[in-house]
Amino acid sequence: MSAVPLIPREYQSFRSSLPGLFYLTIIFLTNFFSRIIFAPFLPVIERDMGLSHTDSGSFFLLISAGYFLSILSSGFVSSRISHKRTIVLSTIGNGIILCLMSLSVSLYGLRFGLFCLGLSAGLYLPSGLASISRLISPGYLARGIAIHELAPNIGFVLVPLISTFLLTQLSWSQSLLVIGIILICIGIIYDFSRTSNVGYGKRPDFTSYMNILSNREFWLLVVMFSLAICSTLGLYTMLPLFLVADHTIDLTHANNIIALSRISSVLMPIVGGWAGDRFSHRGVMMFVLVGGGLVTIPMGFVEGNLLLFFIFLQPMVTVCFFPSAFAVLTNTGKIGDGSMVVSLCIPMAFLAGGGLMPTLIGFVGDYYSLSVGFALTGIICCIGGLLSALYWQKNDTFSPQG
Repeated sequence: MSAVPLIPREYQSFRSSLPGLFYLTIIFLTNFFSRIIFAPFLPVIERDMGLSHTDSGSFFLLISAGYFLSILSSGFVSSRISHKRTIVLSTIGNGIILCLMSLSVSLYGLRFGLFCLGLSAGLYLPSGLASISRLISPGYLARGIAIHELAPNIGFVLVPLISTFLLTQLSWSQSLLVIGIILICIGIIYDFSRTSNVGYGKRPDFTSYMNILSNREFWLLVVMFSLAICSTLGLYTMLPLFLVADHTIDLTHANNIIALSRISSVLMPIVGGWAGDRFSHRGVMMFVLVGGGLVTIPMGFVEGNLLLFFIFLQPMVTVCFFPSAFAVLTNTGKIGDGSMVVSLCIPMAFLAGGGLMPTLIGFVGDYYSLSVGFALTGIICCIGGLLSALYWQKNDTFSPQG
């Protein structure tokens, strides 16, 4: 049976919560890993299966579609089997799906597996965040979440490096099998760990959801988050293919470049958070969207060292969006409960920014080039940031601290 804390949570030290937090951070890293591992594999998969750039970009649309549906309905699962078992189900499910995908010999089988992977992966985040909020004393909650949120930024660095190593030893399908087995083992270990079971989730409240969906400011935030996710995750997923197909860079070299360029993303959100507190959260959001777009556009036209400069600069700017954005998103105002706003906005933004936009880039790549797709993405982000500024100037409905 899972161990139960002997003292009330509010009196526990941060150190006593570290084992559970460590488990959850590792699981979040593997969850994120399973969703973006296909980015560095794309050039090889595209070559082996004879896919178009649109087919390749649609991989992430399928994952995002499954993720979108799953994260919205995760409350139905966690309310029946508990948060801990939901996390176990998600992790082991990811592993099993990757193992089955390694056996797929058709594009349709791969597509179905990608959608199922999104369904499985989406179960984690609501239960993971709920577990952290119940395992850690309220006085240490911010630092606990900060540690947990390191996982995706570390994943951006590790995924290209690990994929390069795997592809030098194995095929991409064999690599999926290895990763899947590791995820299954991690899920089993967490299930049998002494980490406390923090209870059950709540079923979605559709009446509250409808109130949120009827609010115009919510949809503005969805658009802004979509553009920001496109600038970070969306471009990241297509970057290996962009470097290999448009710039004839060796895949190993391309993955090393991408890994090094993302090291800054581990620390830059701290700078973004400071800027939001010092100046204005909304101002930072708009500045980052426009600035991120401006440093993305040249990636479609330059080459050599200048291209490398923008590849390194672009993530340094774009990751600064999220600390201020989450502060505004959870500033409920007239919208509704902050956690419910997050649970609706983020999956929609992932679907658009992490799914539709990579597909669009691939589509443009088939008819023109991926370089044009990258430049077009930068233009869209600039326009989105400027239009957001105009909207907020005319409809200043958020509280002053926003």
